Amino acid sequence: MYKIKQIPEDFYVKELINLKFNSGNYSYFLLKKRNLTTLEAINTISKRFKINIKNIGYAGNKDKRAITEQYISILNCNLKDIKFNDFGLKFLGYGNERIKLGNNLGNEFLITVRNLDKKYNGIKFIVNYFDEQRFSKINIKIGKYLLQEKFKEICNLLKLDDENPIMSLNKFNKKELRFYLHSYQSFIFNKSVAEYLKNKYKYHKKVKYSSGSFIFVDKKENLKFPLISFDAKFNKKDKIYLKILKEEKINLEQFIIKKIPWLIEETSYRNVFANVKNFKIVKYEKDELNKGEFKQIISFTLPKGSYATILVKEIFE
Repeated sequence: MYKIKQIPEDFYVKELINLKFNSGNYSYFLLKKRNLTTLEAINTISKRFKINIKNIGYAGNKDKRAITEQYISILNCNLKDIKFNDFGLKFLGYGNERIKLGNNLGNEFLITVRNLDKKYNGIKFIVNYFDEQRFSKINIKIGKYLLQEKFKEICNLLKLDDENPIMSLNKFNKKELRFYLHSYQSFIFNKSVAEYLKNKYKYHKKVKYSSGSFIFVDKKENLKFPLISFDAKFNKKDKIYLKILKEEKINLEQFIIKKIPWLIEETSYRNVFANVKNFKIVKYEKDELNKGEFKQIISFTLPKGSYATILVKEIFE
């Protein structure tokens, strides 16, 4: 069985972004981290330098067990280069705009896959599933509880005061609470895409994961599936959603969370397939960490929001 992320250096990610520099109020930094989540690094910066976390902008979360490079903006600060044990900031310049979700143009990857007994070929596209990083043990549960308005149960899971659960959740980190809801939407997306592909394509490969199974196929369609909310409109091809929502005992009206209105979002759409660019086998050689086996180092670029670990599963499973 192949191994990835055996050490953080096996998984290198570099964010692609287009920054416009001028004499604005935002300072731009390159954040390079090792074995640390993006949020952990940003929380450390906020606490250490007494910066309101709302003034720190970033384009997305990067893997923990990895070495990653991404860009952040900080409003009205005078920090320059900073070095901590597990991450560092390199000052790049100033600009007028906060870095935010959506600024990311894609990501470059350099990944070492270990414990192999043969060399594997590359691919030109992946099925654009969300991977395990999106789903911890409680992410999906909390997301579903939000729709079911089980606010007291959420507070218990998050170890918050449950005497007034609405007040506690309104005080909770908004990005984190939205992430739980997005995790549930992602779970429904994955389940629907897998069901669609399994029904349509005779040839497919099935790979199990913690929240179900990935179905991989060798043909690509120009196709989008919804990350559903209250206003989702279902076409003939994705009526599978109605079946899954019925199984989940969830309806679209529940996405209007009246008691926490800032969680209400419109439906967005995600490509079912994502192109893989610049795929290259950098090296295939003996694996120094697994006796008698080989390692394969691969590099490639994926669009923003696509998971390199899905590519690894599609090739090496």
